[in-house]
Amino acid sequence: MRRTLIYLLLIIALPAILPTRALPEELDFINRPMSATGLTGLLTTTSPFSLDPGVVEMGIASFSEDSKRPDYTLSEYAVLISVGTGKGTELAIRGCSFSEKSPPAASETGAGDVEMSFKWNFLKINPDAPAVPAVAMIITGIAPTGDKETGMNRVQHWGARFGLSSGTDISWREHVVGIYADAQMGIQDLSDDRYRDRYQEFHAGMLLPISKYRNLQVFIEYTAVSGKDVINNIGGTDYTAFMYGLRLVSERINLTVGTQFLRKNMEDTDNPERIISMLSVKF
Repeated sequence: MRRTLIYLLLIIALPAILPTRALPEELDFINRPMSATGLTGLLTTTSPFSLDPGVVEMGIASFSEDSKRPDYTLSEYAVLISVGTGKGTELAIRGCSFSEKSPPAASETGAGDVEMSFKWNFLKINPDAPAVPAVAMIITGIAPTGDKETGMNRVQHWGARFGLSSGTDISWREHVVGIYADAQMGIQDLSDDRYRDRYQEFHAGMLLPISKYRNLQVFIEYTAVSGKDVINNIGGTDYTAFMYGLRLVSERINLTVGTQFLRKNMEDTDNPERIISMLSVKF
């Protein structure tokens, strides 16, 4: 819990100590698409911004994690829908399925859990207060739809995450840089001693347009997950990760690809790589 509070303070304070914020009329990121969770952001980092009211964004994402020790390939395929529900708010739903190959055992496939997330951007960027970053509240509910027989579930009965996201867009020479972070606390199955768990997640990322029209962007992200006690399910391991990738956007379409290098807190394991790609369209 103490670590979560530290993360929350950091994501609010970090943008305030960075270089001067660019004026709103100077900024043009063309498109702020959804992340792999369904909420607006990078790939794993949730930004404080939201869809405009009435805008619908639909996307698909794939995750491919490859490890040599132990020998396995874990693939995840997700479908995401996000809706701008009001000024500064958005609602997202995410469903997924998994496929795992672990020789010499046969491949296993199964549905994953369904997540529904809500974001409220209660503190927006104010040109009159350039030292104050945007801040949003995040709440996620997790439904136990995962295949328990094949171990493709993250929760047994229910789960939830809640936290804050913060970020801003700053000017750096002739460039515009987006810097975002989120910190969340997760809980699940608190009524069941076998599966009860509490954990923390922290994500931070930076986005930099590299083309003349700012439609081609490069990004880096850092992830830290800690406090996991239930390890006999999908995603049940503490880890840290670094990712870099490219994003190509138009006003409605987003194509993002990233490579993530994981360092899992497990014995007798190497550091697997994970390729994440997603495509989304706004209506």
